[in-house]
Amino acid sequence: MIKHMTYAALALSLGASQAAALSCLRPDPVAAFKTVAEADQTFFIVNGQFAFDTAGIPDPFKGPPQEVAVDATFRGKLLTSEGFTEDVQAPVTINLDCAGPWCARMSPNTDYMAFVLRTDTGLIFNVDPCYSFAFPNPKADAIKAVEQCAAGGECEVKKEDG
Repeated sequence: MIKHMTYAALALSLGASQAAALSCLRPDPVAAFKTVAEADQTFFIVNGQFAFDTAGIPDPFKGPPQEVAVDATFRGKLLTSEGFTEDVQAPVTINLDCAGPWCARMSPNTDYMAFVLRTDTGLIFNVDPCYSFAFPNPKADAIKAVEQCAAGGECEVKKEDG
């Protein structure tokens, strides 16, 4: 009897670990800014839209999770010490990463504040399932906070009223 209960408990615990949800901290653009500012690599912070074909992105409900690289074109503004002031249009590879069964997803032609890595072979936008460096439809307070960080000012998000 105890043997059967032990197997049942083990089976339940294994099932629970597989069904557990991905635990992410709330994405914070100021924390992302601080992270990339201290990184050894070079990042561009941009605000705008990525245009890409969704045909090559696997449907998460039709098969196992898959990481995928997508060729895209970014159009928008580049962050300078004066704010998001410089127009930019550039090819970018978007890497949609997975953590176990959870994979990042993006929508084309949606506004993003994005932290894009510059490499010797081009620009790479790594999007993890927690969206640590991808901020869809960023709010004005988040944009202002990151602009303030870039200008050397106080570097924290201030919430808008209402």
